[in-house]
Amino acid sequence: MAETEVERPSPAPGRHAPPPSPDELVAGYVARPAGTGARGTVVLPGGPRLYMLVDGATEARLTIRRRTSAPLPRIGFIGPTTSVAQLDHGGAMLLGLRLRATAWPTLSDRDLSRFTDRVVPLTTIDPGAAPDERAPDAAAAFAPWLAAQRTAGRARDGVAQQIVALIDASPRASVAELCAALGITPRHLSAICLRTFGLPPKRVLVLRRFLRVLRRLLPDTRGAGRVLWEAGYVDHSHFAKDCRRFLDSSLHALRQHLGDGGDPL
Repeated sequence: MAETEVERPSPAPGRHAPPPSPDELVAGYVARPAGTGARGTVVLPGGPRLYMLVDGATEARLTIRRRTSAPLPRIGFIGPTTSVAQLDHGGAMLLGLRLRATAWPTLSDRDLSRFTDRVVPLTTIDPGAAPDERAPDAAAAFAPWLAAQRTAGRARDGVAQQIVALIDASPRASVAELCAALGITPRHLSAICLRTFGLPPKRVLVLRRFLRVLRRLLPDTRGAGRVLWEAGYVDHSHFAKDCRRFLDSSLHALRQHLGDGGDPL
């Protein structure tokens, strides 16, 4: 199912915003048992993500295009990825979660573009991060850390929420049209997108549109023509071009690769 962002307006000036709920920060959870085979876990473009490797994590590695990061931290943060990646976790169980597009300003004051296409220990993001390592699933594992971040007093980024809402409402919108709707300059938009989404504006536009369609069509390709048109694609070849750009393959090839091996991260 396609990720659906539930955007909420910023509070009126002078009013304190209630801490966001977990559902406002997390788009989805993944649990992959040890011994899932050589395919490991597919990490779709986008992000960012959190993960924990339970037992046997010494040989785990993440490959983005032709660059491999190994060994991986046992509890890690994967920044925004610009192409499909492969997380091989061998004998370790993987507990992971995908953050929503607008979650980052609530979780950190750092520039997210510093972590694009990188994986780092979660303690790099927050030295005091202490997920529950005995938890049975990703939701329980990261609940303590997410709760601490939600109550840290960081404000939601109202402009980031508006950007996401505008893209979702008008998937054919251009960078110039976004600037006009927000009343900001292209330079200001670029700074916001890099800091909040880890990517420049044009890449944010194209990748968000692509991912919404991809997650909708991965489980079921029926009605693909309507889904593509509503998302702003001219035709199947237009979408196929983005598949080659972000997946280095076709939708059909990715569906075959995933098989019944579980959801991608």
